[in-house]
Amino acid sequence: MTNKEEQTSEVSCEMTQEPSTKVTSETKEEPSKEVTSETKEELSSKKPSETMTIQKEEPTPELLSKIRKQVEFYFGDVNMQRDKFLIEQTGLDEGWVPMTVMLNFKILASLSKDVEIILKALEDSELIEISEDKKKIRRSLDKPLPTYDDEYKKNQEKRTIYLKGFPLDSTIDALKAYFESEESIESIVMRKYKKDKNFFFKGSIFMQFKTYEDAKKFFDQESIKFNDTQLVKMWLVDYVKMKETEKSERQSKKNKNQKNKKQDSEEQDGNENKFKIPTGSILKITDIKEDITRENMKEKLAEMNLEVAYIDYKTGDGLGYLRLVGENSAKELMDKLTDGQWEVKDCTIKCEPVVGEEEKQYLKKIEEGQLSHRNRRHFNRNGSKGFNGKRGFKRNRSPFKNDAKKQRLDN
Repeated sequence: MTNKEEQTSEVSCEMTQEPSTKVTSETKEEPSKEVTSETKEELSSKKPSETMTIQKEEPTPELLSKIRKQVEFYFGDVNMQRDKFLIEQTGLDEGWVPMTVMLNFKILASLSKDVEIILKALEDSELIEISEDKKKIRRSLDKPLPTYDDEYKKNQEKRTIYLKGFPLDSTIDALKAYFESEESIESIVMRKYKKDKNFFFKGSIFMQFKTYEDAKKFFDQESIKFNDTQLVKMWLVDYVKMKETEKSERQSKKNKNQKNKKQDSEEQDGNENKFKIPTGSILKITDIKEDITRENMKEKLAEMNLEVAYIDYKTGDGLGYLRLVGENSAKELMDKLTDGQWEVKDCTIKCEPVVGEEEKQYLKKIEEGQLSHRNRRHFNRNGSKGFNGKRGFKRNRSPFKNDAKKQRLDN
């Protein structure tokens, strides 16, 4: 008996000895018909691709391009300047980072979790190297990182553009997709502000280019749009200067207002205990809706960079007085209004500076009220020990405590 015959008989025996199968002449003939030396040779000669019906779907060129750009961003000059985690990883094994670590990057993982596809996307990359065992990647040693010194940061600023006018619900993916044709863009940074532990897009970005020449070519376009919206453009260096000037002006104005506020609260004449209220700082406000509050007005004034000293208004009255900080500050507010109309929420408030005799009488009333308040406060601090002076009895310090104790002892 040959080896092939031994194999055939073994298979036949195994099948006929199955406890759950009824053995008939038909069932005995069927196994020997199916399993023969010829069928075994036929099966062994077939390629795996002929026996496998499930094939892996090929990635699209668009997906491969997105993956390559994302990985190149991770290892690019901009990200490697600030990404502490990746900097730490590249320092462990001569720059190599395992693919198992790379899959922890959320944006990359959202594009693909298949290592083969990711490596396929990086085959044509000029920045990324793939290890021989296909398990690690690193930034090419032929492209060392720059020295992140002051000179580098200065050059970085020169090739960065500020753009404003994007929808507030924009995403980084939408921005990248829109500017995808601009191959010279090195990074896009969305400017955000924090509120209640959440970050919100300001509608503006910093766009950094690979070279100054690339940035200038983009900037010199007659019109830069996002969809149908015309964008405001500025060089980053000009934007920084503008913000520094605005900050300096705000600080100067704040210092001036604090000085004026201090003058408002101090005695101008120590002998007569009189207060000096700056003139030209009061406005009469009318046509106020019932739901408008003083807080609504304060918020609006803050947006206009105006500091309020006091709002003499009771909700629902329809009329009140607004006193700002600083000499002739009422005129400053009026210059920012159109026809003396001040928009607060959904209400148009009519504003009118208080001048002449009316101003004198109103200022006199304020000064008398402040003087009276100061005298009461001074008296409470030095004379009275009641509640107004905040020097009442401490807890468990009853004036009858000793008598009560004596009575307990007597009993």
